[in-house]
Amino acid sequence: MRIVFFIQGEGRGHQTQAIAMAEILRKAGHELVGAIVGTTSGRGIPALLKQHLNVEMQAFPSPALLYSEKSKSLAVWKTFWENLKQGGTYLQQAAKVDAYIQEKRPDVVINFYEMLCGLWRLRHPSRIPVLSIAHQYLLQHSQFGLPASSFLQHRIVNTVTRLSALGTTRKLALSFYEMKDDVKQGIYVIPPLLRAEVKELIPENEDFILAYMTHHKLEEDLRTWCRKHPETNVVAFWAAPEASLVEKPLPNYTLHRVDAHLFLEAMRRCRGLVSTSGFESICEAMYLGKPVMLFPTPQHFEQAVNAIDAARAGAGIQATSFLELDRFLDYLPHHQPIDERFRAWQHQLETRLFEQLAAVTQTAG
Repeated sequence: MRIVFFIQGEGRGHQTQAIAMAEILRKAGHELVGAIVGTTSGRGIPALLKQHLNVEMQAFPSPALLYSEKSKSLAVWKTFWENLKQGGTYLQQAAKVDAYIQEKRPDVVINFYEMLCGLWRLRHPSRIPVLSIAHQYLLQHSQFGLPASSFLQHRIVNTVTRLSALGTTRKLALSFYEMKDDVKQGIYVIPPLLRAEVKELIPENEDFILAYMTHHKLEEDLRTWCRKHPETNVVAFWAAPEASLVEKPLPNYTLHRVDAHLFLEAMRRCRGLVSTSGFESICEAMYLGKPVMLFPTPQHFEQAVNAIDAARAGAGIQATSFLELDRFLDYLPHHQPIDERFRAWQHQLETRLFEQLAAVTQTAG
């Protein structure tokens, strides 16, 4: 089959999922013929995709989350209004997207939580089947428990989730653990997408904690904690504007600019992961048997869901900031390993995925 991807270019998770999917499809003899990448203003195609996806890609402006420069939280109202103001621009992209799709002539479109795919289907209905894949589709599953949240936070996530899946044939919800499908909602539960690079790693336990943050303002708390605990080594990754490749602010604290390969190597060797609850990083830690401490970026409903769900799966503990690292160190000796159970679930991915591909192509035929 000829396949085109839609990929949300913000953050690391949807990109690594697309890379893992490309590996699986190519191994089975399918052809990835192109990819549409949603990007924020002023940014091109992310380096991770350029390095690993190995296909012709085209970037289009797309809605994105915005963060407060004065605080450590998601700017909920700013995100809402700025993207609303750009709504006309995003809708105008639909014709260009349709021209790209017509040129590539795919048999199937696979969408990694990119709203441009939904807007394309809204403006240009097509017989081409679409599979939309994301952990976020579990939020619409009738058996999935949601955390308490503000009305606006929940509404924004629901809106993004629904827009991304407009006109989709089936929604595939990535889950930390096995759940029944919610056929009434068109939601089919599958294991997480992990790259071959992750599954080939041999875990070790060295004397350091790995940290990952989605918003650079959170680094202040981590540096404060490290200064007070010189006996604990911390290796952190971030995506701060104009960050150096590597910095060493303190003897026990090393700070790297985000690099997919270096991050996985650190994951392989660390004692545990402390993170702002990105889905993909949690899955990698679970597969490698690394305990996690998760704290959502303030006002970030999606990350709050990830933290609750990962704790429910036995991956580790929840927290509110890097300043609670003491709790994580106390927890580590008592962590109950779940890697064998998680791996058994994850190894069902290809079977379940090809069942879904067969189902949507047969329906389209």
